[in-house]
Amino acid sequence: MSDTALGGPSGDFQSTLWTLVLKAKDKRQEALNRLFEIYWKPIYFYVRRKGKTIEDAKDLTQGFFVHFFESDLLDRVQQGRGRFKNYLLATLEHYLANEYRKAHALKRGKPAVALDVELLEDDLGSEESPERHFRRAWGMAVLQRAMDGLRVELGPKWNAVKAHLSPAERPSYRETADQLGISVTEVTNLLHRSKKSLREKIVAELRETVENEEELQEELRDFFSTF
Repeated sequence: MSDTALGGPSGDFQSTLWTLVLKAKDKRQEALNRLFEIYWKPIYFYVRRKGKTIEDAKDLTQGFFVHFFESDLLDRVQQGRGRFKNYLLATLEHYLANEYRKAHALKRGKPAVALDVELLEDDLGSEESPERHFRRAWGMAVLQRAMDGLRVELGPKWNAVKAHLSPAERPSYRETADQLGISVTEVTNLLHRSKKSLREKIVAELRETVENEEELQEELRDFFSTF
């Protein structure tokens, strides 16, 4: 099995091909909720950078998802059309161009989530384009899901490992060894395994909405360029 240039083993695309999107097309609630969880912040950023007020952006973001989930847009998603993220952004642009001024009320069975946007507003101070904000928020959502998976995997060792994954000042390996009650060599091995696992989880997240190895490489480049 060949390795990806950025992401390790290529995996079986036949079994993971558009897994999440295909489940969402069947209106499986878990898949719909997950799509909402991953993409609502990128879409909110995009709409805000288009000049909408906070309240209008919240309404348009929620309204877009209702429109996307309840119309035939998911049914139009087909293999061979490229990365889902790009399809979603094009659909959003079309939605905004048609001036859906009033967001539809979220209905029962759809991701009824109150958008907590206060903390996001601090990130809108830059002059980045709507597309750049969308991609950066998307990258952060992917990273957060991968980190959540690693946290579950590591259990009580998570906090010690997390300190080494932050770009901020990190503790020494000796300090971490004392914290965990293990040797420095064991800390080195633990961090190596954890970083490898995190990378694999990121690749797994991205693989769910691409169709082949080439698209995975493009998505990985997009992901790393957001940081």
